[in-house]
Amino acid sequence: MTARPPTDDPRLAAGPVQRRSLYPVLSLLMIAPIIFIVYWPAAHGLDVTGHPIGRDFINVWSGPRLAFGGRLMTLFDLSGYHTAIGELFGHKLPFHNWGYPLFVLPAFWPLAQLPYFWALAVWTVGLFAAFAWVAVSQIEPRERWTAVLVLALAPASLINIVGGQNGFLSAALLLGGVLAIDRRPVLAGVMFGLLTFKPQLGIALPFVLVMLGAWRVIASATVTVVVLVGLSFAMFGVEPWRQYIEVAGHYQVMLLEHFGNGFYALMMSSVTAGARTFGLSYPVALAIQAVVSSVVLAGTCWAVRRTADPCRRAFVLACAATLITPYAFDYDLTAIAVCLVWIMFGRLPWRPAWTGIYLLAWLSPTLMMYVNAAGVGVMPLVQIALFGLSLREAASDPVASTPAARPPISLSLTRSSESSTGQAAAPV
Repeated sequence: MTARPPTDDPRLAAGPVQRRSLYPVLSLLMIAPIIFIVYWPAAHGLDVTGHPIGRDFINVWSGPRLAFGGRLMTLFDLSGYHTAIGELFGHKLPFHNWGYPLFVLPAFWPLAQLPYFWALAVWTVGLFAAFAWVAVSQIEPRERWTAVLVLALAPASLINIVGGQNGFLSAALLLGGVLAIDRRPVLAGVMFGLLTFKPQLGIALPFVLVMLGAWRVIASATVTVVVLVGLSFAMFGVEPWRQYIEVAGHYQVMLLEHFGNGFYALMMSSVTAGARTFGLSYPVALAIQAVVSSVVLAGTCWAVRRTADPCRRAFVLACAATLITPYAFDYDLTAIAVCLVWIMFGRLPWRPAWTGIYLLAWLSPTLMMYVNAAGVGVMPLVQIALFGLSLREAASDPVASTPAARPPISLSLTRSSESSTGQAAAPV
């Protein structure tokens, strides 16, 4: 259900219908060359670069097979893991490394029991369904199927679909948790706890939750993380965790330090990566990142106290998530795509003066690959501009940020009969 009715000001209503059509068309035009050059299917289930179709799903499928097949420590041996996944697929593959925390292995295990392409289909369709459900829960019922189609054709969505990535899952957990903070704090905490499978995207959350005094959310998230890590310790022991932190953590730092011309560099969306494309050294790029991260974190904490609207809060946090961390990729921008769809369909105001920023932010998951390749990684500036707009939306919220004024939130897709007053039925 919508947490709050759309704005009554016709000047700030949903984006014009023609723009809803234009954005998906531009998405397809922008990603088409990338698909043909990188992801186009070739022979034997491989794409033109020699990766299995859905290349980044390889880790999700291979990791549990190795871990529960007596080869857990192979996950932390870069060359050994590379060899092992080639054996699983029956031929040598381009380099991959394991980067997930150990508690995901039991969760991914059921997928690993399916043939690779069946598992990829379940992963992609299932996660997109959860992602879309969270997104359209805040949109008028009559508009929802159109919104799902527009969302499916967002560049961030297309990158996740062709690449087998996890952006649908991280966005569903982040946005779903924010939408549930006020009315379902335990659920919100569980979602934030599960988001620790990508901990770099939740850096702002502890600070935000303290600012909101959301102690039940904090408690629930803490318990969730303790349970996840505790179970993984019980299943695998301490040494694999030490190896994970040492190997996976070091490898991620190495990517930023050496920042070559690899495909990953084209996909990196962080301020650090943008600075590195201009040839700045790692320490200088990291210093710039630290300044931006500090300002964004302070702005985020200020903004969430200025608004009672969960969608405006989600807008701020979606923008902040990938600006604060030095390790973010184009497939992590799915939460921003949802916020832009909310703007297109009237859940958040459409402000014509910001149309250029909306469009650049919409296209940025694919546009950044072109500009990064040209050595001018300026797309973080677009994210910074959009973050500034999200702060303005939070500050302009007409509803006071007090517990009494906060509208009830639910992720149910059933519209409340009280929506005309801005109040929703109690969540089921």
